[in-house]
Amino acid sequence: MSGRIPARSARLAAALLATTAVAALAAGTASAEVVYNNVPSPLPGNFASIGLAATSTTEFGGEVELAGSARKNPTVTVVMSSWACQSGGWSEDNCQTPKPTKGFRVPVTLRVYEVGELTTPIATKTKTFKMSYRPSASPKCTGEYAGTWYDEASKECFNGYAFPISIKLKLQRLPKKAIVTVSYPTSGPSDSLNVAVSEPSEGTLSVGSDPVEEWFANSTWSEMYCPGAKDVGKLGPEEGAGCQGVNYQPVIAISAL
Repeated sequence: MSGRIPARSARLAAALLATTAVAALAAGTASAEVVYNNVPSPLPGNFASIGLAATSTTEFGGEVELAGSARKNPTVTVVMSSWACQSGGWSEDNCQTPKPTKGFRVPVTLRVYEVGELTTPIATKTKTFKMSYRPSASPKCTGEYAGTWYDEASKECFNGYAFPISIKLKLQRLPKKAIVTVSYPTSGPSDSLNVAVSEPSEGTLSVGSDPVEEWFANSTWSEMYCPGAKDVGKLGPEEGAGCQGVNYQPVIAISAL
């Protein structure tokens, strides 16, 4: 496993786990058109990720530019990264998940905003999902990777476990450019639940484009923004392209009718 972390902050790096695995997953129903796709298929064992609890963040997302012409009733697929264990913990290298299918339930709120208008979303929906615990620590993962789980497909060791969730919105027309965010409570197991992110060099974006380099966050932690940002504590962009050293964007896909 290879780890890549933003150069901007060692503390932010603690909330991120990166992988070298790349590939593309289509979201939505068979009759829908995929208009944005930053989700690889097959899905790798894990991605770099932003932990809402770890970064004192209540809402996280990014700006997307859609391809094609379908815009009605979009389905948004978001890849999560779970570091939660049924017992023990990833930071103690003693994670145990004896019943992987058990999971834990978390309400996730998806919001879509017009570019330049972050006060009121044009669409909001909350849906409760059964989230996955990450697999148990594997004896195959030793040394600096002790306590991580082993992915047979990639032959790599990971702390987090990636999986997709999908939310369908009732919206007459999704703008060509929009800001998509997710939020969820961060108590109990969900304090170890993250949102997967990737950077352009990983080649995960196959449909649509990312018109800006910044992610969007509502956080009380200034490290989620660039130095000198004036929107700390409210939803806004980092305000400074490239200040992280890389351009992390949420791993999401959008399909529409």
